[in-house]
Amino acid sequence: MDNTRNKITITIMAMITVLIFFSIQGTAVFIFRLTGAAARLIPALVLWVLAAAAFVFFKIIKMPLSEVGFRTPIKGALKKLYYLIPLAVIGASGLIGGIDLSQGIGYIFACLFYVLAIAVSEEIYFRGIICNIWKNGGYKKAVIISAALFGACHVLQAMANPDLLRTILAICFAFFYGIAFAQIFLLTKSILPGMMIHAFHDFCSFIGNSVGSEMDLVLGIFQTIVILIFICLIHFSISETGVQKDEKTESRNAS
Repeated sequence: MDNTRNKITITIMAMITVLIFFSIQGTAVFIFRLTGAAARLIPALVLWVLAAAAFVFFKIIKMPLSEVGFRTPIKGALKKLYYLIPLAVIGASGLIGGIDLSQGIGYIFACLFYVLAIAVSEEIYFRGIICNIWKNGGYKKAVIISAALFGACHVLQAMANPDLLRTILAICFAFFYGIAFAQIFLLTKSILPGMMIHAFHDFCSFIGNSVGSEMDLVLGIFQTIVILIFICLIHFSISETGVQKDEKTESRNAS
């Protein structure tokens, strides 16, 4: 019971921290009416502070970074990473309309700085911390909890779209992506592959040209279908590598 209570406490603290910093970066853009490269650079700085806060916390409690996923994927997992191809396809589909160069090359680099901040901070908190502390309770529990909270964190962003169908699609997509990132983490024991795919997806989304309302909806449906296929593929891969069995064994040993 105490162990579960500790997990809940850490999860709540992690979520509050993430929501505070994401609110700050969003508020900064609104209050100062930031546009162009500035609208990416300032929020990026806020999110890099969010990531730094996690590193300070790990240092204080003397937790090795390898325990939260800052390590190379475990031996054998690299052979399974061809499953990342569907996620790469999803990310690259954001460039179907070409690259938007209208705001200059400075904006492109600002976007890169921003997406790296997003990927690093979100992977640390949602996979390195939340998914990590719940994995001893079972593979499925860790995946669902971390994915649900990841999706919840993106609800307000998704609801900014006045189109109800697109809002629902965006929320579902964030939840499914959360499942995929958690699976990658549990399969490889590393948050680095997830960070790379996460940053790649967001980068393509930010620098891609708009393809129009109808095409954007079709693209969203396509991405959702592909992510569901990926989830099924990697689920069987996790089962084959014995991850679920290993997590249950760890859970029994911890109790």
